[in-house]
Amino acid sequence: MPNELKELVVKEMVARYRKSDNYLVVGYQGINALRFDELRKDLRKKNISLEIVKNSLAAIAFKEVGNTGVVGLIKGPSVIVTGGVDPVVMAKETIEWSKKIPFWNLRGGFIDGTVISVGEVNNLAKLPSMSVLRAQIVTGINAPIVGVVNAFNVILRNLANVLQVIKDKKEESGV
Repeated sequence: MPNELKELVVKEMVARYRKSDNYLVVGYQGINALRFDELRKDLRKKNISLEIVKNSLAAIAFKEVGNTGVVGLIKGPSVIVTGGVDPVVMAKETIEWSKKIPFWNLRGGFIDGTVISVGEVNNLAKLPSMSVLRAQIVTGINAPIVGVVNAFNVILRNLANVLQVIKDKKEESGV
């Protein structure tokens, strides 16, 4: 590849990598083209993209972006997985595909400014997605308020019942 072309490829990679704070590095040696297309289509539906990279150019691009920790993960045939707003979904999908394709080997990643190992990616994949976490937080915040409202409703209902009983007794006694 001529130097000018390499420089253009690196510039394009740098532009893409600066847009995202979350990357996973995966080895893919031995995957046939049909399986790879199936994988790419499925991940594209979830706004996750795959990029087969030339290791030397990817290393230059990551160094330029300032993510030198990722460079150590790029060995042999490599794919950079990026995209999606939720790194949990990206981790879950990558782990799920590694179960389906034996040659799809997760090597590690870079999530929110930190290089993470395969074990940490597995732990990340076990978390609920951001939307589920937000719903759990809102529910947790609302639970005490709902409890107080329900307690007041019970008190008011009991008071109404007591007043109704007093009214009924007065009407029976003719007062």
